Amino acid sequence: MKKYFFTLFLIILISFSANAQNGKDMHLSKKERAIPKYLKNKELKRAELYKNVLPSVVTIYTTSNSYTAEGSKTNQGLGSGVLISHDCYILTAAHVVDGSSKILVKTQDGKERKASVLFSEKTSDIALLQLDVLDSNLTHAVLGDSDALAVGQDVFAIGSPYGLENSFSSGIISSFRGFNQLYDGTVSLEFLQTDAAINSGNSGGPLFNSQGKVVGIASSILTVSGGFQGIGMAVTINTAKDLLAFKDRPWIGIDGILLSKEELSKVFNLSLKGGLLVQNVSANSPADKAGLKGGFIVANLFQKEILLGGDIILKIGDQETCHVDCIDKVKSSLKKNKDLEIKYLRDGKVFTTTLDVTNIRRNFLSE
Repeated sequence: MKKYFFTLFLIILISFSANAQNGKDMHLSKKERAIPKYLKNKELKRAELYKNVLPSVVTIYTTSNSYTAEGSKTNQGLGSGVLISHDCYILTAAHVVDGSSKILVKTQDGKERKASVLFSEKTSDIALLQLDVLDSNLTHAVLGDSDALAVGQDVFAIGSPYGLENSFSSGIISSFRGFNQLYDGTVSLEFLQTDAAINSGNSGGPLFNSQGKVVGIASSILTVSGGFQGIGMAVTINTAKDLLAFKDRPWIGIDGILLSKEELSKVFNLSLKGGLLVQNVSANSPADKAGLKGGFIVANLFQKEILLGGDIILKIGDQETCHVDCIDKVKSSLKKNKDLEIKYLRDGKVFTTTLDVTNIRRNFLSE
């Protein structure tokens, strides 16, 4: 009975919160609330930090499509992000936007704006978006230095857990994880472990230090219950900055699953060395513009859930798709030109298309 009333109370609270944000006269908005003068020093600093950095925080709404035995299904997603430049670049988590057909970003002025993915690095769970229409009036955050952090220091998270926009939580850095993990042998993947409250909807949101600088991007939580248990992970901002500074790695905008020769033979009756089965194609990505298609039939194969019906990539540049890192090994092709040729299989026929990768990877930090 107690559990029932608690659940009912939570539903009412969330409903009230949503209505309150939509209503203009229900109470003073967050921008109109003055910081009380009676706050103690530590409270005052936290309140001022929140007020100063909040204008850079955004909520991200995504739409994606999938197909089941019952037919097509539209999926709605929710995440957070942070504006990081006057060019309206937004850092978020890759898993928030990967596979999305539509992305809307809600800024602190209440407007919902369309955005596109500039690149996404699934391995590091970092993605960079840009608003389709730039707005010089928007405020962006300052990026910090995650190498200048220590276990035990305060950090602060802002995001939209369960749709509760602009929620603020504080905690400490509990540990650093992943020192020995490398992405492409060049970028160290490092994560901050924190006990600042991070829940579903916080993903992609910023983690600030006491100076109000972004030191991490919320990625995931370790949980048994499905909710907050004090073990959250955030990609360090220096990892994100290293990825932002890449010049020669192409992002083509697909999420794929490697299929071996045996798997292709068993499922598709194909005699091939291997192939990359396209699961999702990001909207407005080079792959999307080149006409590549993702899957639409949900199936459980090889002890994993996958989408069938998408293209099977056989070759990228001069690299045959017979290993999982094929997309990351095409730099030699890019030295010759900025067009990336892809050979793929669709409906039993082999096709070739060309991806224009001229502007998809550049040093975003130098702009």
